[in-house]
Amino acid sequence: MAIFAISDGEPLPPAKIEMQLVALLESSVPNAPRQFIPDSEFVAELKKGLNDLIDLRVNHVRSWLDFNLARFQGGHASIEDLRRRFDNMVIEMRTNVQLCGAQCASCHLLCVRSRLHEGDHGCNTDHKCAFNCEFCEDDKLCGARYDNL
Repeated sequence: MAIFAISDGEPLPPAKIEMQLVALLESSVPNAPRQFIPDSEFVAELKKGLNDLIDLRVNHVRSWLDFNLARFQGGHASIEDLRRRFDNMVIEMRTNVQLCGAQCASCHLLCVRSRLHEGDHGCNTDHKCAFNCEFCEDDKLCGARYDNL
């Protein structure tokens, strides 16, 4: 089950948001390894996976709310407040899964940390080429740093 970072009123520290995002990213890895597709496409697939998880959760909770609140009189202040709070939580969830997108501090791949992260940008790889490419002299994995290619 996907667990999203949302606050109980007080703003969440960036470290908590980052921890939840890492867990979400592990559950929505694109079909191909990062080194085998263009990096922008890899990150776009990550973002789509995260947004799909949020949409699934939001639609589930919205259906639950609609079903359980249908028997109450429309326009009730408490119900309207509940719906507003839910809409604010949806906005917060979407904000908390936004990826940084700057270049990794160690290579040229895009940073897949939270957009609010602290410290260096990171791509969550070993920063080494995983291809048999023209830079390789033997029939083995290149291993060159991405920033050297």
